[in-house]
Formats: sequence, structure tokens, C-alpha cells
Amino acid sequence: MNNRSLCLLLLIAFLLGCFFQYSRLDGFLHLGGVDNALSIDGSLRPAPPEEELPREKFLIIYDPEDVPSMYARHNMEKILTEKRKAFESVPLTASFVIDQSNRGVILATGRLGAVKMLPAVLDYGSAGGSILLLQKIEQEEVFPISADVLRTFGVEQLGATTDVLGIHLLTNFLVGGKDFSFGEGSVYTTHANVLSLAPTVTSHIQSLDGTPILWEQPIGAGRIYAYNGVERDDKTNVGILTAMIAHCGEDTIYPVVGVKIFFIDDFPAPIPEGYFYKIHDELGVDTETFYRKIWWPFMQQLAKDEDICYTGVIIETYGDQVKGPFRPLGGRAARDGLIIYGRELLNMGGELGLHGYNHQSLAPDGYGQGELDYVPWESQADMEESLRELRSYIKSVYPNYVFRSYVPPSDILSPEGKQAVENVFPEVKVFASLFDGPADKKAYYQEFERRPNGVYEIPRISSGHAASGLMYWQEIGVLNYNGTFAHFVHPDEIFYEESKDSSWREMEIGLKNFMHDVNRRFPWLTTTTISESLPYYSDYFDMDYRVRRTDEGMELYTWNCRGELRFLLRTAHEIERTEDCTAEIVDEGVYLIRTSAPEARIYWKEVD
Repeated sequence: MNNRSLCLLLLIAFLLGCFFQYSRLDGFLHLGGVDNALSIDGSLRPAPPEEELPREKFLIIYDPEDVPSMYARHNMEKILTEKRKAFESVPLTASFVIDQSNRGVILATGRLGAVKMLPAVLDYGSAGGSILLLQKIEQEEVFPISADVLRTFGVEQLGATTDVLGIHLLTNFLVGGKDFSFGEGSVYTTHANVLSLAPTVTSHIQSLDGTPILWEQPIGAGRIYAYNGVERDDKTNVGILTAMIAHCGEDTIYPVVGVKIFFIDDFPAPIPEGYFYKIHDELGVDTETFYRKIWWPFMQQLAKDEDICYTGVIIETYGDQVKGPFRPLGGRAARDGLIIYGRELLNMGGELGLHGYNHQSLAPDGYGQGELDYVPWESQADMEESLRELRSYIKSVYPNYVFRSYVPPSDILSPEGKQAVENVFPEVKVFASLFDGPADKKAYYQEFERRPNGVYEIPRISSGHAASGLMYWQEIGVLNYNGTFAHFVHPDEIFYEESKDSSWREMEIGLKNFMHDVNRRFPWLTTTTISESLPYYSDYFDMDYRVRRTDEGMELYTWNCRGELRFLLRTAHEIERTEDCTAEIVDEGVYLIRTSAPEARIYWKEVD
């Protein structure tokens, strides 16, 4: 071998050595790094010139001495405020004059005999108004309700009160809900009256045994919508309350966000080693092979088939350490998983968020961690130290990536824990926990809102691979309320005690059927990651609008927003054409209206 060939071989060996050393030190991670810049800045559309554009008005009548009535009043006021509707709330003993221009009169009490101005309310309905009854009818000796008034509300016979099981949606009173039912094997009940309805009634919702839960009754030129229950101690009725507003009058319209979000908790995260008996017995593989060859390919295919963009939230270790010093997990396996799974998720159009250094909820003692075998934290300083280790760990792999979302482990988060996240990760703009659940679980329950510091509270609605009726019902309700679908799963759900009677095949089919049915019922949702949803939420929180109705159609004025707004429109008209907006049929008599213009027009098709 001549000197030239020897020098060439030495040079090649040197370059290969440099290559592998650079790769071993993760140098290639810093080349062409992922940059997920996202801006919701921009000019707000100004309000239209001063002219007569009044808000739609509602009158709420409540019982100040009844807790369920006060809750019903509060919940309805909250929804009306979010939908940019005006309202006045008066006690049932008050005297008042009802303006016929009111979009609806809302009875937040079933004590109809005690409502001083009930005759005026019924006159308002007969003249073409809409009356909403939010509580089951209460027959009292002191304030009896006459048979004539009961018939006016569509009731022929009023019986005893009982708990009835489940829900059956007979119509599309809730958008996308027609023919949905659930309740078998659940504890979901409604405290309702046993009653019989007049033949003039249209029944929209029943219990599983056929007890009427919500019905519609004509009154002169107007309508009564009556709910046969009491205000619930959860949020599952939020969709019903919104739908009742949406049926007040003709050509009703209200804003929605219109997004579909899907979280994967504990992903990427260290993969458990060895075998799990259920996986091995059913599939004949170890846990790592299940993740790599079965679960993750299924999730990737599901994203393609059902139009999903995942937001995966990272943990560094499954250890229970809550006192420093906190050090990186030993070995390469977890880090390689963060690199491989993280890159694959990002390449699918997904997003990475934060779950924590480990899976110990950021909370001191007293948040129910004992039930989960979690270890409480002694101080906020310890929490912050662990999060600094997490920051070092993920930034060594994704140095240019902005982690904008935080999901608390097991949906438990204390004020100290939240402050720790904000101190160590000031770029976090979204906290995503739960919308609803049992109060005794001490979870971090949220409303959809934006805090004064610009941080968004965007709760998740449902969870799990194996779909349940309650899971569907929760999503249908919130989708009617503000147009949000938000679901989450864990890769290791098959390990859970709750899944002991479910095979992987059943869980796989359950999640696939659930997502397919959601897309069938709500095809109008925009698929986003959690960060990509922020411009839509920002405009939803900031926007304002007014409507002017004419014989030919509707005029829609919008302002205080930057991008496209979405509205659900219920109308008996067929839309012939639009100007500066689009109209998409999403259900019988329901359109999704999209507009980015300050003024938009909708024209009805003339009836021959």
C-alpha cells in the first residue's frame, strides 16, 4: 500500500471517528433543530361605526331562597355572558314589565305557582316569545299550580319525583346528538318528575325508561322548552343549557371555538422493561415491543384515519423522588425514546408539552396523593429544582423548541406547583387538566378561560382508549357549549387496574370507534395541537359581535378579533348565498358560519 492510500484510509478513519463521536454527543440534534414559533399577535378588528346594534337580551327569573335555582341562574348567566348576550336577573317575587324584544325569558325555578309575574311571562310567550324552564315543576300547597298552567307547559298529569337512569337524545336538539343514548351500567341519573305529556309536545330528551327530560310545547305564536330535572352538581348539563338558548326565537347564532385536540399523557416517557402478563398473554410480546410495534403504529394510523394531531406531554422518569438533588435518568434508553418518539410525533405534525420531571403531582400533602401511592412535595423550591432538571433534559434534545403546555400528573396541581411551573417554564401558555369530575378527587378542575397574565386554562373533557357512554355525553355537551373536543389517553392504560377486564383489542376498537363517531357527528372541527388552538381561543375570548335580522337574511358584525371566527346558526331557512363568510351544513337546520370580515351577510333561499 502506497503512502497516498494509507493517508486516505487514515483520513477516512478520522472522519468516521469524528462522525460517531459527534453523534454520540447528540450533535446532530442541534442541526436543523425543530423551531415551533407561533404567534397570536396582530391587529384587532375595530368595532363597527356607531349605529344601532343592540345585544340580544334575556330575562332570568330565579328563586333567591333555593340553592338549585341560584346555581341554575349562575350557570345560565355565565353562558349568556360568554355568548355575548345581555340579561337581567330578577327574583320570582318581583314585579316587572317584560319587553317583547327579549330573545327569551328563563325560569330558573320550578315553583311556577310562586312566580308573581307568571301571567305576564305566558303572555310574552303567546305573543311569539321563547320561555325556558330550567328546573322540574314543583307543585306546592302554599303556591299551587293550576291544571291550566300545567297544560300550558305541556303536562297533562304530574306525578311523584324519582331518580331516572341515563339519557336518550331523540332529536338534534343538541347539535350532533341525535339518537345518542347511554346509561346502562352507569350511575348517571336525573332527579325528575314522573309525568305524562300532552299530544302537542315534541319530546327531545328522555331517560332510558322513557321519562321525559326535555320537551318543547307551543304557546300561541311562541314556544316553551321545559327541562324536567334539577341543577346538577357536575357540568354535564352545560350543553343542554346552551342548546336551550340556541332554540330561543328564529335564526339563532352563537360563537364557538371549533377545535379538536388530542393529548397523549406520559409520552414520550421511559418505557417499562420486561413483560406484562396481559400483553404477553394476549399478544406474545414484551412491553417495549408492544409500545414500538403495536401501540404506537396503531396511534399513528389512527391519526391518519381520523384526522388527529397529537400533543404528547413528557416525563423524564417514573421515580418517586421529591427531594433534590435531581439527576438525569441513567442509561440511554429513556433519552433515545425521547428522541425517537418525539421526532416521530413532531414529524406527524404533533406537539411536545410538559408533564413533569416524574409522575409525582406538584402538590404538598392533602391533595389525595395517598390514594395514588404518590409522595407529597415538601416545598415549592423542591418542585422548581425538579423542573429545572426536566428543562435541562429536554433542552439538550430539543434546544430550539418552545414547550407551551403543561399537564399535571393525575390532574392534581396545587397553587405552589402551578407557580413552580411558571417560574421555571415562563414560556408555558397553557395549563390543561380536567373540565369536570368528582369533587372529592381534589383534581385541578378548570373553566375555559384566559388569565390576566396571558396564560390559558384549556381543560380536557374525556379520556381513555375504551369509550364509555359518559365519555360521549361529556364531549357532546361541551361541543354544543363552546365547540371544543379535548381527549387524552395514556400509553400504559392496559396496565391499569381499571383495565383488568379489557383486552388490547377491545381498547383499540373502542378508541377507533369513538374517534370515528366524533368525526361523523362533528365533522366541522379544526384539528389542532394545543398550541395551534390558541389563536382560536384568543379570538373566542376577545371577540364581540352583533346580529341584524331582515326578511332576506342576516347581517353579522364582528370585532375585537384577529383571525377567523366560527358560529353555530340554527335556522329553518335554507341558505342561498353568503357574502364575506361561509356556511357549512353540520346538522339538520344547523350551519357552521366562518368569517374573517367585520361585516358578513347571509341570504335565505326564497320559498316557492
